[in-house]
Amino acid sequence: MTELVWLYVRYCALFGLRYLAVAGPIYGLLYVWRRRQWAPYRIQPELPAPDDVRYELRWSTATMACSGLTTLVFYALVRGGWTRLYFDAARYGWGYFALSVVIGIVGYDAWYYWEHRLLHRPWWFRHVHGVHHRLTNPTPFATFAHHPMETFMGAAYFMLLAMVVPMHPVAVALVSLNVFVWSGIVLHLGYELYPTAVARSRVLRWLNTATFHNLHHTKVTTNYGAFFTYWDGLMGTAHPTYRATFDAVKTRLAA
Repeated sequence: MTELVWLYVRYCALFGLRYLAVAGPIYGLLYVWRRRQWAPYRIQPELPAPDDVRYELRWSTATMACSGLTTLVFYALVRGGWTRLYFDAARYGWGYFALSVVIGIVGYDAWYYWEHRLLHRPWWFRHVHGVHHRLTNPTPFATFAHHPMETFMGAAYFMLLAMVVPMHPVAVALVSLNVFVWSGIVLHLGYELYPTAVARSRVLRWLNTATFHNLHHTKVTTNYGAFFTYWDGLMGTAHPTYRATFDAVKTRLAA
């Protein structure tokens, strides 16, 4: 029991430090210290209210506590031999290691899209996902501002991934890092930092952007994707003004 308590406390502490160490300086740079210089990059001209930022921090603290519990479940699965984690990178080679990271990212994108569609069903939205959608003008602190049930649903993906696909723990960590940085911090920046070519390129246009996800916070029945936009394209849920909104930010920047 002492080992589990220590594991829980250590995970929560590291979670909080990582969250503040990444989101804090980015928020400070874009929203406080250099906000005038970065203003042309803003997707929505107005800044979020201070109460909304405090709301993001409160719910992120709840996510930290819930995420710690899911880590204990994951730990029990590993200890019980229920996963396919391997600890010697040479066992499958570095080529497979890289492939497993790609599998994890692509798999999470599909999981998140359909989970997200479920969370927008009336009951789920009213009781669970509405916590995140109170934020119509998110900041990087919104990355983990979720209801506990949504936190558990996201963690379930990583448990299933480790139970089905042979994964090195570092590969799992890299997938998790991408979720945190790419589909978390980047999409909730409130600023569009990608170049114009991203929305125009035949290949890069499938990358999710801060503008694409920001529209989801204001037009809630569209733009559900995490890393990529192709699920929204295939299912007809991409917002029709996305490219015009992206271009408007870039036009304002050029002016």
